[in-house]
Amino acid sequence: MARNMAHPLDQALPIDGFVPPSRPRLVETQRGGRAFWVLVVSAALVCGVFFLAALVHVELAQQQMKLDSLTKTVAMARDNYNVLRHERSLLISPDNLSAQAARLGMKPSTQARFVAVEPDIIAGVLASTGDLSDAVAHDAESPLNEFGQLKSEIGGAP
Repeated sequence: MARNMAHPLDQALPIDGFVPPSRPRLVETQRGGRAFWVLVVSAALVCGVFFLAALVHVELAQQQMKLDSLTKTVAMARDNYNVLRHERSLLISPDNLSAQAARLGMKPSTQARFVAVEPDIIAGVLASTGDLSDAVAHDAESPLNEFGQLKSEIGGAP
């Protein structure tokens, strides 16, 4: 009988106190779950993008409705303004004013007389009411001109 000596390591020889290390058991598993989850996450992202697009579209539609409402309000206000301007022009027309005056019993003056007013009375009235003409208020020879020039030269310091 021939002994198989080709693979002497294949045969385990018992040695006192030596326990052969246990090898992990390898099990074949199926791959394919990763593609499924990539597909699920991609579909969720696409749905999320579509949802956000729908929200943006709704917001744009709401803002457009507000803009249309404001445009309509402005157009109505302009029309009302034009109507009021027309009514005002009718009310202040000379024909309407003379008709209203005649209805109140007023009649045009038959004799006009101008009265001369003394200059010191005019000056007193203008000074008390504060209505000074530009020619009086902006006199070229004002005594304060030198003061203003001096203040501008020293930079406004006292």
